[in-house]
Amino acid sequence: MFSLYRRWRRARLARDPFPDEWRELVERKLAFAARMDPAERERFLLHLKVFALERHWIGAHDLVVSDEMKVVISGCAARLSRNADLSVYDDLGSIIVYPSHYTPPGHEPGSVLGQAHKWGTVVLSWDAVKAGIANAGDGHDTALHEFAHVLDVGDGAFDGTPALHGARDYVSWAATFSKHYFALCERPKKSVLRAYGATDEAEFFAVATEAFFEKPRQLKEKAPDLYAELQRYYRVDPATTDPKARPTS
Repeated sequence: MFSLYRRWRRARLARDPFPDEWRELVERKLAFAARMDPAERERFLLHLKVFALERHWIGAHDLVVSDEMKVVISGCAARLSRNADLSVYDDLGSIIVYPSHYTPPGHEPGSVLGQAHKWGTVVLSWDAVKAGIANAGDGHDTALHEFAHVLDVGDGAFDGTPALHGARDYVSWAATFSKHYFALCERPKKSVLRAYGATDEAEFFAVATEAFFEKPRQLKEKAPDLYAELQRYYRVDPATTDPKARPTS
């Protein structure tokens, strides 16, 4: 019964027009959306709208979650999911937004930028989200990182392997990701990926996702097989639309 209601409600949300004030926020805050072709941009806006309206938004430390926050954060989620089914975030119920970096139990004061939890919650520092958008080519975007974790755990485990499109995909994914994960562990300073990806396989996938969307040309040049796996999974080719992209040899 719940799934039937969700499908009915989602179909209704999908039919509703995209709010004009949100469209203006997309134009001003999400520069990457302007590089999408018209059909992909419409899919992106649909995913953004449905994501924003289906989630429960909670402001921490008396923060009032504004439309800007909802649109920007939902846009980051939709950037990953725009060519997937709308159901990919079904297990994610709540977004908790802190004004800035925060301190969960057992962590250094003010050291955490974001977290994704198995029980359907993502926690984000708004300052970190804004920094990720403002520094679009540094390979570090907290929102992309945490939503990659959500996609990863969609099959039940934070293990660096989300639910792939077909059974054959798992063989090449495992071989490619293992090779580059161990290479990062051995030579973190020589990689296009952030060293944090060497923490474990789940962090490697999230960090690789950040690089795929923020440093696509460099990743394609340095690790074409890893780029190809991510391109096949996300069904996008950001190296061709990144304004810094150049033909590769």
